[in-house]
Amino acid sequence: MFLRRTAVLVAAGAVGLVPVAAAQAHDVLKSSSPAKDARVTAVEQVVLEFNGAVTFPKVVVLNAGEKQFQQGEAEISGKKVIQKVAGVLPPGKYTIGYRVVSSDGHPRTGQVPFTVIAAPSPSPSEATSPSETPPASPSASPTSSAQPVRPDLTPQAVGQDAAARGSGGGTVVVLGIGVVAVAAGAGFFLARRLRRSGR
Repeated sequence: MFLRRTAVLVAAGAVGLVPVAAAQAHDVLKSSSPAKDARVTAVEQVVLEFNGAVTFPKVVVLNAGEKQFQQGEAEISGKKVIQKVAGVLPPGKYTIGYRVVSSDGHPRTGQVPFTVIAAPSPSPSEATSPSETPPASPSASPTSSAQPVRPDLTPQAVGQDAAARGSGGGTVVVLGIGVVAVAAGAGFFLARRLRRSGR
C-alpha cells in the first residue's frame, strides 16, 4: 500500500513541481546504503544521503509482500537519514520507501529497491581446518599380534646355555688330559721297574 502511495506521490510531485524546479533546487537523494538494485547478504540499517539538510524523515523497509522491517523512527545526522532494521532480513526482494521535507519546504518521496541473498556456505577446506581434524585412532602395531617368545629361546638364555655347554666341554677335556698323564706316568714307572729286575 505504501509503495503504491509513494509511487503516486513521486509521479504527482514530478508533474506539479516542474515549473518550480527551474526557480529553486529541491533536496534530492545522492546515495543510499544499500544502493539501488544492490544484492547484499545482510542489512543492519538503511542510510539515505541527500544533497541538502532534510527534515521530518519517514522511512519504511518492505518486502515483496509489503511486510515492514524497519525498527523505531528514522534519525537525521547532517544530510543523512538513518533508519534501523528490525532483526535479520530473510533472502528476497525489498524496497526502501522514504518521505522527507526538503530544505525549501517541499516534501520529497522516493523508493530504493534492493535484494537480500543468502550468504555463501563455507567450503569444506574452510569448514575443517587442519587443527580441527580429529586425531586418527591408534592402530595395532604389527608386533602386537606376535606370539610370545619362549624364555628358553631368548638371547640371554641361549647364551647361558652355550656357556654351560662350553664349561662342561672344558671339564671333559681337562679330565681326559689328566687320565692320559696318569697312564703315561704309570707306564714310565712300570718300564723302569722291569729294567731293574732284568739286571
